[in-house]
Amino acid sequence: MGETFRIILLIIPMIAGAIAIFFSFQLMKGYPVPYAGSYFYYLVFLYIFGMYSLVGSGILEHLFLRMEAVRTMQNSARIFMIFLGIPLIALSKYMLIRMVLEFLQQKVPKAFTAGYFILSVLVFAFYGIYAVELTWLEGGNFQFLVTLQRWTFFGFMVILYLALYLVILTRSRKLPLKNEQRFIRNFGSMYLLFMVLTCTVFLLSGLHPLLPFIFIFMFLSWHLIPILFMSFFLAKYHHPATAVQYNFEAQVLLFAKKFEISKRETEVIHLICRGLTNQEIGDALYISLQTVKDHIHHIFVKTGVRNRVELTNLIRSDK
Repeated sequence: MGETFRIILLIIPMIAGAIAIFFSFQLMKGYPVPYAGSYFYYLVFLYIFGMYSLVGSGILEHLFLRMEAVRTMQNSARIFMIFLGIPLIALSKYMLIRMVLEFLQQKVPKAFTAGYFILSVLVFAFYGIYAVELTWLEGGNFQFLVTLQRWTFFGFMVILYLALYLVILTRSRKLPLKNEQRFIRNFGSMYLLFMVLTCTVFLLSGLHPLLPFIFIFMFLSWHLIPILFMSFFLAKYHHPATAVQYNFEAQVLLFAKKFEISKRETEVIHLICRGLTNQEIGDALYISLQTVKDHIHHIFVKTGVRNRVELTNLIRSDK
């Protein structure tokens, strides 16, 4: 029963991770928002890392135990499986950072990108050198490497997800729409909880043989929750990607330029075309209801229309 349960705990996250990737791919293709693409690549790199380094090393260790291989061979296999997975985990977490900043309508600073990947290369090189010394040169201490690996992973997870959550809390206030603020804060809370649960199980994994399998289960299966949450958000508040939608967005910009409409008035036009009321536009742009009415009046005067319907039709028909 114990072995059957372990196999189930490996198969379920493999399937769950594949489903999450499928859903994220559909969202990336279906909605014209950059953060959907970044989230898709985050899940892809994370899934490959999980399958290769976590599931793969677990299966390999199980096979070695059945073959009654020497302990040094088992240790060497685990070390190099994790070693080759470091670039994947680094790429996946970078794409998550990029996804969050894209949702907050910001870009990843070039200096941060350079520093992040330089540090990743250094960690990769250090781990590789120590792994070679330990396995081929028969030097070093395997238990030291396992402990270092465990605490490095723990520290990386805690620092990354706490930092992302703080960024979300502080910068989401600048988002124009309340529903966007709620979404990214709930999304960040889901991944903060993910960090707490996976790190707890990871640190306790040496206490029981089933805990490493539970860690893999959580590490790969958890993402079904936020991806479903994202799909509901996009379906409710965004239009599917079509050639018409892309053309309309470009047409609004050309329309604004033609009638000498200001940047703030263009933002108001975008929200009018999305069907928001005057009060909702005021809440989204953090301006008063009277200011919204003044902007709309100026837009109507500049374009010669009398109401929202005429404005929208004029934008669509304007060449």
